[in-house]
Amino acid sequence: MKSTRTEPLPDRVLGLVVDIAGWGAAISGLALVLVVGGNVLLRYLFNSGSVAMQELEWHLVSPIALMGMAYGMRHGGHVRVDFLYERLGPRAQAIIDLFSAVLMAVLGAALIWFSIPYVEQSIMMGEGSPDPGGLPYRFLLKAFIPIGFGLLLTQAIAQGLMNYRQIVAGNRGEPAFDAPDAVTQTGAGD
Repeated sequence: MKSTRTEPLPDRVLGLVVDIAGWGAAISGLALVLVVGGNVLLRYLFNSGSVAMQELEWHLVSPIALMGMAYGMRHGGHVRVDFLYERLGPRAQAIIDLFSAVLMAVLGAALIWFSIPYVEQSIMMGEGSPDPGGLPYRFLLKAFIPIGFGLLLTQAIAQGLMNYRQIVAGNRGEPAFDAPDAVTQTGAGD
């Protein structure tokens, strides 16, 4: 998302963090395509394969999903099923979006809280693959759980701040800051 000068500084900073994570997810997606393609070539052309390379495939899915969910939320790439929302006014929509952002923040914080002992245990064990020839350092993969939900929490806070400002500006009769079109949430059929 392009940053605008009218966008408040906290939104720009939080957005930059989420956008950087989105680029990380995109790079992981490219790496996944290359690894899968390489595994297919090795298997069918050279009748060879590697357990580590097969494990790397699903290890790359973790950063794609966990870092990409906040990016998708920021850019309106999430699926939204609504039949009443689009008929409501901007203030009512902002209230619903604020409520959704608060729920997402609570969910993100809870998942961070519950995942930290799980990740700590994995780090303390030095957990790796149980398969011969598998990848070591599985704890790094598990560390993406609190990181991903931390990014989702960050985006939920940014979204909540934006919605709160829209509600307050609507009460005063003044326009909220010029939000980029990518942040505007639309229905799934739009």
